[in-house]
Amino acid sequence: MRRPARRLTAAAALLLPLTAGCDDGPAAPARYGPADTRITAHVGDRFEIAVQANASTREEWHLVAPGPSAPVVRGGGSRTETDPGTEEMDGAPHTVVFTFEAAGPGSARIVLLHCTFAAPCDGRTPVSTPTPTVTPTATASPTPRPERRVYTVTVG
Repeated sequence: MRRPARRLTAAAALLLPLTAGCDDGPAAPARYGPADTRITAHVGDRFEIAVQANASTREEWHLVAPGPSAPVVRGGGSRTETDPGTEEMDGAPHTVVFTFEAAGPGSARIVLLHCTFAAPCDGRTPVSTPTPTVTPTATASPTPRPERRVYTVTVG
């Protein structure tokens, strides 16, 4: 019975050098939030900007800049992540994650547009709730503009 154990030990010894150089793959991209408006990266780094949204209340985020072929930062798309503990809740908030890659040295701006019910992105006037008034007003208040969140990225 000593013989099979030696074969197993010998096989494991042969496999050890094959696994010694392995790693877990590329590092996870750095993640930034809404307040992290200054980002520093190296060429080839991937990074993410994560913001909260809630489609059921017409709160959403849109990427305005950079374009898909920017020389300093390239957009890699976006995805939605369900917030922990809200998987079964209808109308629950979620996280929108925008992914980018530092493409070349320099500085770039990433602009996200924060659209809400009160400040829509598509030009629609929000539905107002009826308020009892005795005299009608002659002027309507303008629709608020969506917030523009600007991130400055420096790639070195």
